[in-house]
Amino acid sequence: MLILEEAAYCDPGFFYETVAPILTVGRTSLLCISTLLSDINFYTRLIKMRDAATDLPIFTTFSIELVCQSCKDAGNFTGCKHLLWMVPSWQSSEKHVRLKQIMQDRPDLIRSELAGLSFDALQQAFRKCDIDAMFETVPPPMQLYEPIYIFVDPACGGPQSDYGILSCTRYQGVHCVIGLDALGGCKDPEKQFQLLTDHIKRIQSIPQWSNSSITLFVEANLGFESEHHQRAMMGRVRNISFYRDMQRQRVGIYTSHNVKHCMCTLLNALLRERRVCVRTDNFVSSTPENIKQLLREELEMYSYQFKEAASVFQKSQVALSGKIGGSKDDLCVLLQLSVYWVSSVLQT
Repeated sequence: MLILEEAAYCDPGFFYETVAPILTVGRTSLLCISTLLSDINFYTRLIKMRDAATDLPIFTTFSIELVCQSCKDAGNFTGCKHLLWMVPSWQSSEKHVRLKQIMQDRPDLIRSELAGLSFDALQQAFRKCDIDAMFETVPPPMQLYEPIYIFVDPACGGPQSDYGILSCTRYQGVHCVIGLDALGGCKDPEKQFQLLTDHIKRIQSIPQWSNSSITLFVEANLGFESEHHQRAMMGRVRNISFYRDMQRQRVGIYTSHNVKHCMCTLLNALLRERRVCVRTDNFVSSTPENIKQLLREELEMYSYQFKEAASVFQKSQVALSGKIGGSKDDLCVLLQLSVYWVSSVLQT
């Protein structure tokens, strides 16, 4: 029997590298106990996991909440007294009420420690309703030989980074994702180049795009990844070119702190205007359904993260990331890059 106390604070690396291997031993059980932190916490993700074959929950879950559904709907998370009869026998319902008054300036702790509800301390960058609309929006009709833009994340961000590919078009102001691919856990350049080659050939096998011009944008923050891609891909496929930064006289695109905030803001604007969609027919991917679901999950988890200054002589910091609880954000970042750079290219 493995018992994880305060499992919501458990490091994902510890779970995957230490706890998970022990679970392969026969007749081994895992008991996780914790208050909830947020809906995108590593622990909460375990609770929501379902078996791919049966669609049944992987974990048996017991959730104790002391807020009734009516008060939830009304937003009365701290004042609800309707379920105090569920307070365990070794606790006092009167002291529960009194403690809520003492902790009234910390509604997050009231919700998690006393009410048994998750409290989202992170600020998601994109609204769930906008993400849902992106996947439900009807794509524009395919245009004959329309320009295609492919964005590549070379997976230089360490073990929490995948090699990602996103291809898109822009027609009458609508940004349409036409393909996605990802290669996880592999840093072999030849396999990465082969995945990109296959992705481009799938695009060119579609009659409407067989002679489309294809521009590749490779992120080049950490080295010469973009030049390596240019040298490897030229001659493998036809009708391709690589975006070149004229100011730096280098192939590829650079993602600075300011660019990250700009591209997040621009994607948010297009999402709310219903100008971003994902193609349903002729979608280019080796795993079309799984990769779409992965993009949706990454968009939902992508958040603003704040770090307060340690002293008055330092500055508070804010960062954008979806690498929370062992998750990745490569496809989400690629979508933002595509919106930002396609807009930039079309304006010049």
